[in-house]
Amino acid sequence: MGNLFSQTYLDDASTLTDKFYDYIIVGGGTAGCVLANRLSVDPSVNVLVVEAGGSHEQETFSKIPVAFSKLFKTRADWAYDTIPQPGLNERELFWPRGKLLGGCSSMNAMMYHHCSPTDFDEWESKGAKGWNYNDLLPYFRKAENFTPKLRSSEVKPEDRGSGGLWQTSHSYITPINEKFIDAAKDIGIPYNPDINTRKGSLGVTKFMTFIDPKGQRSSAATSYLSKDVLGRKNLTVLVGTMTTKVLFSSDEIPRTVGIEVAKTASSPRYKLQCRREVILSAGAVNTPQILLLSGLGPKEELEKMDVPVVKDLPHVGKNLRDHLAGGVILRSKPGTTLDYLADPIKSLPAIFQWFIFGTGPATTNVGEAAAFVRSNDATLPLTSQRADDFTAGDKLVDTTSGPNSPDIEIIGAPMAFLDHGFGTLPPQASCFTMAPILLRPLSVGQVTLASSSPFDKVLIDPNYLSHPNDAKILTRAVRLILHIARAASLQPELSLPPVSQSSSLDKMDLFYPGDVDPDMISDIDIVEWIKRNVETLYHPMGTARMSPDEKSGVVDVDLKVWGVTGLRVVDASIFPTAVSGHPCAPVIAVAEKAADIILETAAQD
Repeated sequence: MGNLFSQTYLDDASTLTDKFYDYIIVGGGTAGCVLANRLSVDPSVNVLVVEAGGSHEQETFSKIPVAFSKLFKTRADWAYDTIPQPGLNERELFWPRGKLLGGCSSMNAMMYHHCSPTDFDEWESKGAKGWNYNDLLPYFRKAENFTPKLRSSEVKPEDRGSGGLWQTSHSYITPINEKFIDAAKDIGIPYNPDINTRKGSLGVTKFMTFIDPKGQRSSAATSYLSKDVLGRKNLTVLVGTMTTKVLFSSDEIPRTVGIEVAKTASSPRYKLQCRREVILSAGAVNTPQILLLSGLGPKEELEKMDVPVVKDLPHVGKNLRDHLAGGVILRSKPGTTLDYLADPIKSLPAIFQWFIFGTGPATTNVGEAAAFVRSNDATLPLTSQRADDFTAGDKLVDTTSGPNSPDIEIIGAPMAFLDHGFGTLPPQASCFTMAPILLRPLSVGQVTLASSSPFDKVLIDPNYLSHPNDAKILTRAVRLILHIARAASLQPELSLPPVSQSSSLDKMDLFYPGDVDPDMISDIDIVEWIKRNVETLYHPMGTARMSPDEKSGVVDVDLKVWGVTGLRVVDASIFPTAVSGHPCAPVIAVAEKAADIILETAAQD
């Protein structure tokens, strides 16, 4: 049988080389877990999942909601870095990506968000027939099992899914974030109790999460790979194993026949055989890498790396989009935030409460509340009053997917989230963070091979702020944050300096620009802060986009890779355009729909 990783998971591919699988799923992440569950329902079908990382069950920090960043730069993280970014002062940005069952759903901040209905209508308008919001809504609801916790009048049961495998609800919220919601309302942002309906995201809201009734993360792995599912005799989960490439026949139209795998660069490579389909669900970084290593991609790039060309697909690895986010840190009154949770000793009571009761501050998802707005909303204080500033009269490109869709998100977090959780605060500091997020960037990047070795990390170039419109939108978002911070509802919670000190503040200080009055800071100063401070919000997408033909993308509307047979892609890399929010729920809905497409295809054969 080989070495058992546990009673459930295999970690030795050599025991599988004489077997044939109907479906091989490459990547046991967010989409891969959904597919593994749905495709293995039929006991006559053999399904193999190949995951480079290990089990989510071994990672305690994956279970504790507030502790998600403790997984960064561990064995559960691919821990990528971008190449130097000219638009961000040549900084190389850290990109954590989940390397465990459940993928990023096992290590993200647990925001449950459909994004904007018009995001998906836009997909269809660009040729992705069958992928509009009406088509995807049944799959959002199929996946979800919502537990109501707010007042019944705020969230309508008919708008939520029930009976699904994925647990959603409203979880812990600190009083200061309740005040953040009130402050947003003070300045004219309407309250939206449920941002996951046909009405869309605009407004300020308390985030829905995927934290279960026991106070633990409900990831794609915990939801879709239950003990009963893993006990199916027709489902095999191989962990700790890299997929080095997809294997093809020598037919005129190449047919997928399996995959090649290995544990390390120096270990033996094994061929695993497939009868029907290989499905790449390795994510927006690893999926294009595997496609390129398999000979599917831009011909010139493949030849440069001495990779034999199977099919010239110019768009593999292109169309990379990501959400940029900053962290405006504000001085809060002592006892109003959760910064003490970063202290190993002070956090013990909260951890004990979580361990025993599944309740309390440790069940926060950090991003407890958010406001979604349009950068061209003339009713909000988004622009400068200074005549020499570009926001005073500069016209923006409308990047939204529709008139009721946002291009800015502002998250309220009851702590200072510094350097992805690795930064430390001054002693006794108490902080409230508001994060400006660019939802619809015009800057487009790419993922390319660094070498022909699957064990060398790819080159990631998001090309941040290469389009000037992106910095202009983020500048408006920062200015709006400064106005929210000075709204009446937040004043009892914060300790902001007087306006007279604004001109003498240190631009490198932790509390800059949070300390600055919004009418005292220039657009140029905000842009300089943005370039020094913004980071990824962990939402790469689009690198194997869906398209009506191979001239404009990588997969067709059934998610089949153009020019070959027996190969599909199911993950965030197929997104034709960026969603205006958090992509975890859309990825699961896409995977649910993809499973139906695959099963329907099998039934017709």
